[in-house]
Amino acid sequence: MVRASFKSKLFAMTFGVINFCAIAIVALTITEQGRLFKYNARADLSALSHNTAEELVKHLAFGTTDELAVTTYLLKFEVYQNIKSTHVYDRHAKLVAQYLNPNYFSSQPQPVQQMAPDQKFHLGLFEDNNQLRLVTQIGDENLKLGYLVVVLDFSKQLQDSENIFYAQLLPMILAVLVITFILAHWLQTGLIRPLIELNTLVNKVQDTSDYSLRVETHGDDEISQLGSNLNQMLRTIDQQHLENQAHTKALEQQQKNLEYLANYDQLTKLPNRKLFQELLKQELSRIGRHHTELAVMFIDLDDFKTVNDTLGHHAGDLLLKGVSERIREQLRDCDILARLGGDEFVIVATGLKEEIEAVVIADRILEQFNTIFNIDKWQVSSGLSIGIAFSDGNKIDLQSIISNADLAMYRAKQSGRGRYAIYEDEMQSNQHRRLMIVNQLNNALNHNEFELYYQPKVCPTRGVTSLEALIRWNSKFDGFISPGEFIPIAEHCGKVHEITRWVLVRGFAEAEKLMLNQDIKLGISFNISAHDIAKDGFVDYITALLAVHKIAPSSIEFEVTESSYIENFERANLFFEKIIALGCQIALDDFGTGYSSLSYLTQINAHTLKIDQQFIRKMFDSKRERLIVDAIISLAKNLNLKICAEGVETKQQFDYLADSDCDLIQGYYFEKPVPFNQINTTIERINQQFGFSQHS
Repeated sequence: MVRASFKSKLFAMTFGVINFCAIAIVALTITEQGRLFKYNARADLSALSHNTAEELVKHLAFGTTDELAVTTYLLKFEVYQNIKSTHVYDRHAKLVAQYLNPNYFSSQPQPVQQMAPDQKFHLGLFEDNNQLRLVTQIGDENLKLGYLVVVLDFSKQLQDSENIFYAQLLPMILAVLVITFILAHWLQTGLIRPLIELNTLVNKVQDTSDYSLRVETHGDDEISQLGSNLNQMLRTIDQQHLENQAHTKALEQQQKNLEYLANYDQLTKLPNRKLFQELLKQELSRIGRHHTELAVMFIDLDDFKTVNDTLGHHAGDLLLKGVSERIREQLRDCDILARLGGDEFVIVATGLKEEIEAVVIADRILEQFNTIFNIDKWQVSSGLSIGIAFSDGNKIDLQSIISNADLAMYRAKQSGRGRYAIYEDEMQSNQHRRLMIVNQLNNALNHNEFELYYQPKVCPTRGVTSLEALIRWNSKFDGFISPGEFIPIAEHCGKVHEITRWVLVRGFAEAEKLMLNQDIKLGISFNISAHDIAKDGFVDYITALLAVHKIAPSSIEFEVTESSYIENFERANLFFEKIIALGCQIALDDFGTGYSSLSYLTQINAHTLKIDQQFIRKMFDSKRERLIVDAIISLAKNLNLKICAEGVETKQQFDYLADSDCDLIQGYYFEKPVPFNQINTTIERINQQFGFSQHS
């Protein structure tokens, strides 16, 4: 539907008004002309009738009527074309003479119009059918001689007058209308142009959303003021639009940042756990349609916490970034690498035709970690443990494949680290067993299922001088469970500190009984973990136990593994200082298994170094292995530390260590750990069997 513009409407309205006014003026003029014409016709007719009546007096006077003279006189009306007829009557209303205008009447004789004798003339002017009939009395009021009736037809004269008026006026009216039309068009165009420009501007802004457009304004009239106001409004809108655009861009960027934060790791720029699960879900769905294989590779850094604690968090962050870059370099474009958190990474290897392809990727990654990392001014060696789980043709769901890869990774760590392991169903069984052990730990603590066994530590010159308390669990649900199995599980689920407290309570009570029954002074050593060191109030707990039991603090020794004190060195050192302040001893267990042992040794307050059994076992495999043992013994002696070798199983090992001036020797060569009720007989047997002389 086409809508008329405002200009067209205004022009049509203006032109219509002008036409209406012109027509109205013409109509009024014609009406007025007709009125004036009638007025003049009446006046002329009255004057003519009056003069004629006076002239006819002399022809009707003296009692006789000169019909010929009257008829001759009436012929003068021939000059008046609009006089239709003229009749003269005597005083008896008898027609004397008449004049009939041939323009109105035919040439045939017309019947004489006679008045009835008793008919009276009504004097005056009468109008009927566009004609005037004037009845005039001949003679005066006192002497009535007759009557004059003149009929004037003004229709034709009026029509002729109007025709003349139209002929003269219409060209002038048309000329005025044309001039008025042109003038109106020019004026309206000049007046409306600013409005048209405003309308054009508004439409253009609406179509383009370009608020920088402006309209030119001239003058100070209302339209110009409207244009100025519109320009000001557009400036305001444009400014607000620019601000809104900037704000929208900022919001969009914030939205992108929030989405990025929600889906990506900020340090490595890799997908995080949330996005990884979404991507893995998509890949599992895709391989179901394309009948390909998929592998999830769970990666965990070996000893990352040590690097974080020794070199600081900044160095740890740089190491994580370096690790992610090295892993990424070994992957295909279609593979997905994500960081789950901490030092855990995960890979989704997609489109595998054979499972061996995932193993090849794992081998490439492990090979890259044979090279050290340059972190600031430090050279750091970092290894990986990788667990691999396959989708088995999309038979494994998302959570299961992640869990399987995690289990395989733990198997890789247990196998010696720096390697990969492929998930097997047996691992799931092991996981179920772990969960069963977790569930039974509380029951074991509450129902006293744990027991302490003691393994002698032998001085080569004096015999048995101390014992190491070792926990054993003879469970009701599965019989004997090795500490090597349930202690790591207890550490993982946060139960290890409760177990440590149980060990100390039972151990201190049994140590008190042992001291009363022995002639010589025996030392008792207890193993504590990093969780125990980090526990608030643990030193106070030990202090309270020493106060309850009649035990010399110097006879109590706490063995701490290297990894336990390296995990939080400052807190561990503070713990050692407090323990030493109580009068107790500190032994560093499994010494030499970590790369940072020597860097910390001079900073730790300890009394004894325990050589890890892996060095003792390999001591005679090569000269190099023996040199390592000799170096540890020499280092301890130079630092005024006692040295204890654990894991001794042969006489050859014992003789070599005794000759190397090793202070204490512990292992199956003398005895396996025994229960408390066998300690006395075990000590006596060892001392007698090996010919040690006991003395205080």
